[in-house]
Amino acid sequence: MRMYMEGKDGSMFPSSSSSAPGPTFWFHSCHGQDARQLAPVIVNRSGSATVAEAFAAEAEAPDALGLRCNVEGLALVAEDAGEESATVVPSLLMVEVSWCSFRTASDPDMALIALVPPTPGCGIRGTSIAGLAQATAGWFIIVQGCAAHDFVDMLSVRGCLRTDFDKSFSMAHDGDCVIGEGAYATVYHMKAPSGREVAVKQMNHTSDLESIEREVAALVQLQGDNIIGFRGVFWKTETEQIRFYNIFDLAPGGDLLYKVLKSGGMTEAAARPLFIGILRGLKHIHDHDIVHRDVKTENILLQSGGVPMLADFGLACKITDEQQMSRRCGSAGFVAPEVCLGTPYDCKVDNFGAGVILYFMLSREMPFSSPDRDSAATMRKTVKCSLHLQRPPFDSMTSRLRNILRQLICKSQEDRLTAASALEHSWIAGKSDKSGSSSSSKKKEKVMGEVPVPLDPSPEEPTLADASEAQQGHPAAPGGPQNDVL
Repeated sequence: MRMYMEGKDGSMFPSSSSSAPGPTFWFHSCHGQDARQLAPVIVNRSGSATVAEAFAAEAEAPDALGLRCNVEGLALVAEDAGEESATVVPSLLMVEVSWCSFRTASDPDMALIALVPPTPGCGIRGTSIAGLAQATAGWFIIVQGCAAHDFVDMLSVRGCLRTDFDKSFSMAHDGDCVIGEGAYATVYHMKAPSGREVAVKQMNHTSDLESIEREVAALVQLQGDNIIGFRGVFWKTETEQIRFYNIFDLAPGGDLLYKVLKSGGMTEAAARPLFIGILRGLKHIHDHDIVHRDVKTENILLQSGGVPMLADFGLACKITDEQQMSRRCGSAGFVAPEVCLGTPYDCKVDNFGAGVILYFMLSREMPFSSPDRDSAATMRKTVKCSLHLQRPPFDSMTSRLRNILRQLICKSQEDRLTAASALEHSWIAGKSDKSGSSSSSKKKEKVMGEVPVPLDPSPEEPTLADASEAQQGHPAAPGGPQNDVL
């Protein structure tokens, strides 16, 4: 799935720079005036009005301002003079948000923000998305000093659920605005009323709410360098089914697959900075105990200046999630041998995929693809994991390069490099290769790379059953990445 992004900042649509004082946020006085004793109120979900609109129609404007509030990390907190901040909503993930204009006795130009957390312990299934019709406890915030959507955009990047997609985005131009299309989603080039261009990942109708929550949770937690910029999640009902939209920054450089197929194989010097960025992104992911599980060229997007960004977290999960970690999922040619064999795996499956990416960047070929682009044949070759680096173009490259490839694209999880250790490899450091590509070093590599491995799994051995997104729209390349998704 190709998506594009550009830049990183604190909000989806930042206001123009100004010397004016920053915005001020208050809890509505209905919640109380003591930070330690604030309490939510029952929200009104009846009728077609949003929760914010329903509250604004019933609430009394005079003396509406309560305690000041703020957002710290993923939490909503109350501020009390002379006291430490008190956490009111520990996590804004999957909290439903709506807003409307609001008048107070002191200021007729205010906005009211409604926040309705999910039922405790239920996540996305504890929201109105899952048909929760009964009244639910919520929080109401009054905003001064900025437009309501600026504050809501700040909540969006923290995983709040929004329903105002049609008011927030339109196609970026006349004609075809499809950036990429796969089995589970379509990505569109769209823009906000401010003119800011974004990539919108429209999920196909799905009832797998937990997968949506896992992806958003990972994106919210992982925001940082070399990770796709996430701007929010929206949902609406279409033909009695739920459709989700994830919003991302726009990447003008396209994806890494397109770059390699268009420009050809790279030199070591050209591939190194790109690969360093990929490894840094993976290290960041793994440091948060998350595994991506679909590391491939199509999921590496290029920001301005060619900075690589990891994207598509649809298969990402916590390594402590036993149910998810038992799934066999990924993309043919990039998935690790242990996944093909159905044996337990860990974060190092991502590093195997990273090694395949490096191999492809340098050669414009895949190490284990089959001539007829057959996924089962590719899996058998992956399980064998016989890596041949004594032929062009690798025979003329440094032994340090061949060494890091062998330590990433290897059958044994125990022997495979972690992202952190790969970043410390001598090839990454760009150290000189005194041994060059001598016959002795080639002979040593050949011995290391030809450990006998059973070629064919037995007929009873299961094949990968879980699917990721199919890739479309790329020119074909001999031996290039297969579009088959397992």
